[in-house]
Amino acid sequence: MKKSLIAMAMAAAIAAPAANANVVIYGKVHVSIDHVKSESSDARWAVSSNASRIGFKGTEDLGNGMSLIWKAETTYDFADGDARDGDRNAYIGLTGDWGTFLYGNHDTALKMSTGKLDLFADTIADYDETIDFDDERWHDNIMYISPNINGITFAVNGAIHADSGSEEDLFQSYSIAAMYSNNGLYLSAAYELEDGSSEEKNWRVGAGYDMNNIHLGFVYEDSDQEFGTDAKMWQISGSYTMGNNVFKAMFGAEDKSTNENGWAVGVDHKLSKRSKVYAVYVDTDNDIKNHDLDDDEQKGFSLGMIHNF
Repeated sequence: MKKSLIAMAMAAAIAAPAANANVVIYGKVHVSIDHVKSESSDARWAVSSNASRIGFKGTEDLGNGMSLIWKAETTYDFADGDARDGDRNAYIGLTGDWGTFLYGNHDTALKMSTGKLDLFADTIADYDETIDFDDERWHDNIMYISPNINGITFAVNGAIHADSGSEEDLFQSYSIAAMYSNNGLYLSAAYELEDGSSEEKNWRVGAGYDMNNIHLGFVYEDSDQEFGTDAKMWQISGSYTMGNNVFKAMFGAEDKSTNENGWAVGVDHKLSKRSKVYAVYVDTDNDIKNHDLDDDEQKGFSLGMIHNF
């Protein structure tokens, strides 16, 4: 009896610090079997780990409605078993009724503004590659996110040294966004200046609408690059939910020296609240995500499985 009591006391003593730290372990396992090809590359098969990650996050109540927050994410490649930093979100900050302040490594405000409108995010049809939108995550990043005020949220972040430029001024690069969400309607506008080895300016607007089982989305971006090719790009997308299945499609184009476009169709099947399987087909004049094909017309088919924990 005494041994049992001693063992219970020791277990409680060990568990107490972890419980008081309010640490949460979370992550995503996203792995797909892909078949891709282009006009000048042989068809190939691959098992791809798509932004799979494991993360730790925590909060500490500081009183008076304010809390300290932190997060640390690491990419884990389920295709080859390697763990690496993967340039994922990692930060520390404060949050309260006044909003959230954080610094570290984090998505830019522009990326946040339309992330929910990319129906094929992290798959072979991710709009970063198929349409060439410029979503980024900056290091040396200082960020403020406002509270939701009548459906409106503002976000602004600045990077001390976001690229390989010689200067290291405060907010050498910055990104700002305004987002509105109410009664199924979502609207956003964002501007981003990245001043590294060259200057790049991006304007972006997004719109989405959810009605019953239907979702519609639109994203437009105007990119001005100092030593590159200026481009305008857009994408329309939509989905329809039927039971545990979500049918979705997108089409977009990039207007620069040569007109390029891409389209994709897919279906998700929910296995539970945290798990699903999916199939995607993509045809693009740009690049298929996670596959190093020659830069011409590319096509791909993917079967994937996702589990969130």
